Amino acid sequence: MRHLIFLFLIIPFVLSAEKSRPNIVMIIVDDLGWRDVGAYGSELYDTPHVDALAAEGLSFSNAYASSPLCTPTRASILTGQTVGRLRITTPEGHLQQVNLNPQENATGAPGYPMTNPQTGNRLPLDSITISKLLKEGGYATAFMGKWHLGYAPYIPESYGFDHVVGGRAFPGPPPPGFFGPWDPETTNMPVVEGNPNADDVIGDAAVDFIESKKDEPFFLALWFFNVHAPFQGKPELVEKYAPLVADAEYQKSAIMGAMVETMDQNVGKVNEALKRLGLDDNTIVIFSSDNGGNMYDRPEGVNPTNNYPLKAGKGNNYEGGSRVPLIVKWPGKVAAGAWTDTIAISYDYFPTLVEVADLKAPPEAVLDGVSLVPAFGGETMERPPITSMFGHTVLATGNISNVWVRDGRWKLFRFFNRGPNQEDLFELYDLESDVGEAYNLVNKYPEVAERLKAWLAKNLEETETLLPRKNPDYDPELIQAGFMMKSGGYLSGGSSEDNLAMTSYAEHVTLLYTPKEDSAGTHLEFSILSNCAVGATAGVGAEPIYGRPVKVVPDLSPRTIRVPLGRVVSGEAITLNLDMEQPGRTHLSDVRIVSR
Repeated sequence: MRHLIFLFLIIPFVLSAEKSRPNIVMIIVDDLGWRDVGAYGSELYDTPHVDALAAEGLSFSNAYASSPLCTPTRASILTGQTVGRLRITTPEGHLQQVNLNPQENATGAPGYPMTNPQTGNRLPLDSITISKLLKEGGYATAFMGKWHLGYAPYIPESYGFDHVVGGRAFPGPPPPGFFGPWDPETTNMPVVEGNPNADDVIGDAAVDFIESKKDEPFFLALWFFNVHAPFQGKPELVEKYAPLVADAEYQKSAIMGAMVETMDQNVGKVNEALKRLGLDDNTIVIFSSDNGGNMYDRPEGVNPTNNYPLKAGKGNNYEGGSRVPLIVKWPGKVAAGAWTDTIAISYDYFPTLVEVADLKAPPEAVLDGVSLVPAFGGETMERPPITSMFGHTVLATGNISNVWVRDGRWKLFRFFNRGPNQEDLFELYDLESDVGEAYNLVNKYPEVAERLKAWLAKNLEETETLLPRKNPDYDPELIQAGFMMKSGGYLSGGSSEDNLAMTSYAEHVTLLYTPKEDSAGTHLEFSILSNCAVGATAGVGAEPIYGRPVKVVPDLSPRTIRVPLGRVVSGEAITLNLDMEQPGRTHLSDVRIVSR
């Protein structure tokens, strides 16, 4: 009888202790840039609910995604490992063919001095994930939204998530797009009436899950489909933003404004549910993004967003592609309305949540991050360097194969095989004074550069990261459609193409064009399609006097332009300069010499 009395006495204590463990809501927005919410200085997007999170929580000014692209960051969040260690470095989780054993490539396209390594596109099923660990620790687990880490069996259910809505291999919202209905069998989305927005549907499902698990600790991974392509906004919200974009300096897309606000509305749903159910004080909410804002697509003929003053955007490893908002709300545990300069990165979430949930990672778990809990008081936390590997040269975004390390104020890039003799080149930035990465200080501070070079070399070796190699097929004098690259970019593809395709990494690209011998005229005419070129000038010879400049509209629509040469040319080489608004891609076709 005494044993029964003891048992009845201890059961309420155990249940009370179990419930005291904090609930965890992790909100990851797809492609949300560093400046895309009001709390981080958005000039256009209306985000009152995210701003309320910031007012009640702690905002990080130096937070990074593990990669400038989605799938690698998502894998990194789940495992607490760098994307280099995971060998998942590009977003290929939607491909049918499984690659669990990527390799380095020995050769590459002749216009590139470096090779691109292969990438993995699935997490091994035996991976140690934060969701598995929380489930084993007594948490109810749910995943809702974008997964992009493979088809069955590589779906959330295999990695510790019991309740899943969406969560399939699609790179964006499930087909047919942001507005339903969707096939529940292939998309794992609910059967709906009408054409609701996908994030409204998973936002409602998130509230239902919270209500059903209010009496037990839960982990909700709410990974929104917004604000990824295809660019589709609620018509009434697009109409709201359409007259506002004219007065904006940087953020010019009404569709993006609508998509950001839809995301914000659903953040509000979740936050309201936590308060209504009395769960707010015992719930930690993490809000962030999987990479920087998109600056290479062109809905409405303009950038979807703009990461100014950061350099570049999604798919490029400069700050604009990898720095993201990060807000942590945990009433009573996290300083409300505070900011911290602590450097944080996505692979820190795993050790942070292990500490928050009072769990221990298994001894065999390899974790590259650190717990951010010491920063929750609002003070800057000392931490080891962070790193991001993106060893791929990318046509659309102008990324040149690189890896970087950030240690305090310093950020060092290693660009693979980018030098004149295919040697590695390095760039060093002081982010405290140069957040736009405009001034390379590698020669001014050689001791800092050498220290960070050594750290990178050791880290790449220890993590067995796949690297670009020196491309034996590289031809610096490659001619494509009559053009040879002189500086500022690389020709994509081979010599047999009739049209020119190039990726640019500099503000100015110089090309040398050799016309046919019988060509004569006063203008170089061509069709141009670009997401970055804003101007063109041309002249005769390698060191010419240039003709009048011509404006280029970088809206990814083909346009025929005539660039004056300054004088009549007859079979002579022509130098063409293209001015670039940002890194990206450009295509030239139907090139010829004409006279007016």
